[in-house]
Amino acid sequence: MHAESQETTLSSCSSSSSSSSSSSSPSCSACVVPLAFSPVQGTVTVPFSAGWNRRYRDASGENLITGLEIIPLRFTNLEWTDVEARFDRLAYTKNGTEPVIKWSDFSFCIAMQQTPEFANEILRALRGRSEWKVDITKNELRDYWHRMAGSVDSRIQLFFYMCDRNFDGKIDEIDMKQTILGSASANKLSMTHEEAQEYAASIMEFLDTEKRGYLEPPQLDTLFKVSLPRASYGRSSPTPDDLYHEPMSKNEVRFRSYWRRAWIVLFWLLICAVLFTWKFIQYSHRPAFQVMGYCLSTAKGAAETLKLNMALILLPVSRNTVTWLRKKRWLSSIIPFNDNINFHKLIACGIVVGVILHGGTHLACDFPRIAGCDRVLFQQTLASGFGHQQPTYMQILATKEVATGIAMVILMAIAFPLATKWARRQSTLLPRSVRHVAGYNTFWYSHHLFVFVYALLFVHGMFLFLTNNPFEKTTWMYVAVPVLLYAGERIYRVVRSGIYEIKNLTPSLYPGKVLSLKMQKPEGFRYRAGMYMFVQCPEISPFEWHPFSLTSGPGDDFLSVHIRALGDWTYRLYGIFQEEMLGAAKGFPKVYIDGPYGASSQDYVKYDVVLLIGLGIGATPFISIIRDVANNAQKAEFDQVAGSVCKIPKGPLKAYLYWVTREQISFEWFRDVITEISKIYLKQPVIEMHNFLSSVYQEGDGRSAILSVIQALHYARTGIDIISKTPIGSTSSPNWQDDTQENGLEFSTVAHYYWERSWRDCAPPSPTEPIQDLYFTRSISRWYLSLEAN
Repeated sequence: MHAESQETTLSSCSSSSSSSSSSSSPSCSACVVPLAFSPVQGTVTVPFSAGWNRRYRDASGENLITGLEIIPLRFTNLEWTDVEARFDRLAYTKNGTEPVIKWSDFSFCIAMQQTPEFANEILRALRGRSEWKVDITKNELRDYWHRMAGSVDSRIQLFFYMCDRNFDGKIDEIDMKQTILGSASANKLSMTHEEAQEYAASIMEFLDTEKRGYLEPPQLDTLFKVSLPRASYGRSSPTPDDLYHEPMSKNEVRFRSYWRRAWIVLFWLLICAVLFTWKFIQYSHRPAFQVMGYCLSTAKGAAETLKLNMALILLPVSRNTVTWLRKKRWLSSIIPFNDNINFHKLIACGIVVGVILHGGTHLACDFPRIAGCDRVLFQQTLASGFGHQQPTYMQILATKEVATGIAMVILMAIAFPLATKWARRQSTLLPRSVRHVAGYNTFWYSHHLFVFVYALLFVHGMFLFLTNNPFEKTTWMYVAVPVLLYAGERIYRVVRSGIYEIKNLTPSLYPGKVLSLKMQKPEGFRYRAGMYMFVQCPEISPFEWHPFSLTSGPGDDFLSVHIRALGDWTYRLYGIFQEEMLGAAKGFPKVYIDGPYGASSQDYVKYDVVLLIGLGIGATPFISIIRDVANNAQKAEFDQVAGSVCKIPKGPLKAYLYWVTREQISFEWFRDVITEISKIYLKQPVIEMHNFLSSVYQEGDGRSAILSVIQALHYARTGIDIISKTPIGSTSSPNWQDDTQENGLEFSTVAHYYWERSWRDCAPPSPTEPIQDLYFTRSISRWYLSLEAN
């Protein structure tokens, strides 16, 4: 946004819900927001061109922010008893005097051990001109705590002393610059000296109305007499109250969230139980039961469930089929296609149980009984199956049936552990020798051992000890169709990826080792927002395909993905493109794509209001969604202006995007996208975006107080946030209840709670866990909540 064309609005609002402990901005006494952000009635609007100081003055010249509620400036949240307990843990007696602590332990006593430099600045300000690098007694510490936790005036005075580096009672621009740089460092923000100089000059220009070149304590008070919340693009009025109804119990919420998963799992368990019982009873009446007893019945019952599960395990990973089926609204309403990978893993667990029961009872019970049973009984029951010669235990192990079974177990024993999340992510919990060979590549290649497993399974099923009836050799009947379906899909993927011709490939490198690939959309490549595609780079491996969420919208004429280097394959891909862009290579490597494939994120089209919570690089599918929502809104506006009647694709009427990240550099990944959308759709309140940086301390914390001030002043002047460098404001980690209610999104009145795990099978990190504990009610409107983790 350009300063010349925008206006600044100051509006009064209730402060009843403000909380000093909120990690997001509390309800405020005054709000600094662009005019397009739907300010409340009774506001005073002054154009930017009227001059810097006039932005905050009414017609009479009176400063509008004077006398308003003071921001809760805090230096510690600890009670004195907590501080005293910390002191006692570290105190020691020196030369027979009273207990003391080292000055360097002051940060621990006030719970600022993560930012000791900032704590040292506080101690320096508390001790003034005296030597401050000396031991601290308990009485001194109590006095310091009273000054840090005392009255507002006391805290503001302490902050003034922190800024006044030479203790002359004046703060000049250099002092302010050093304070800003120190605060940025404490909050792990990247800030150049030039930027700090600009921000310091802004504060001086705003407060030093008499152009004296310095500030005194009364002037500094002005900065903390107004709550300066973040600015957020697309603010709109709250949802109408008539959409809300009676409260819904947590049990009902859980039922609505999990009933589809529950009935699928119960149905699967029921089928397994029926098959097991059927074979168990059947073999309990066979002659061989006289030799092996219930061991035989258990093994055969488990074998029947293994046939089923070896067939079912291929269906959830037949991605093209799943993508096609999930488009059927009636089918996706009862089958949780979003949990296809979780169901795949559940079936794998069922196979493990089946292998233990089937193989274990055969090896430990059945085979020893065959080899050691009475010869007469053997001739009466099992002789025909062994050529009328009783075998030894080792001879049984050498048969085709047993040898193929053991071979399958060995291959599974290799592939299964390497498919766990600990092995795929090379967890530090693993021994170093195992961690060295583990990783995604190892998982990918080892998983293809199942080609041999299925080949052995067909052979294993054709040779049975206890029957020659071909109708009882049913293994092929179970697995033939799933194997053909999966094999057909793999062939189709190879053919399709060869047809898609990649043109105009444009790579971009971002901080944090993020690679963006933008390419012309191949003809026939149709997808929905929230889908993903596979990417292959033959220069790295001609076999490996890796999934990445599409960050382009369905209406765009290009495809884009954002890839963060987190594993060996992505590191190599990033390195190859980095070398090429630095001029060390001769051209871009060949890239193939395959897709698109459905993901849980694409279900957003079913809902009127969507809440999207992205964590780090997990926000990638949501970029595609907000692009799509914005494109649909723009199309509707154009059609309305032109007076034409055109069918707009069904989609949400409102989208909320909450992006939580640990590093400031993450905002550069989608800066161009967010800026583009915010510029085009300022008058279309269909998208509301919020940025959260977890490294920034909560509003009101002394370590981030000056940042909140310059953030609001800079936004008022330029319309750009100093942290994200976009028109969307940024704050610390969100407090979901306070933050959403402040913006009109009442979690206590949310209608339909739809909890989705990331298709990448990433567990939701701690910043989103409080959402699960919020209380929900019924509503006519429908909501969709989706979480994506990095």
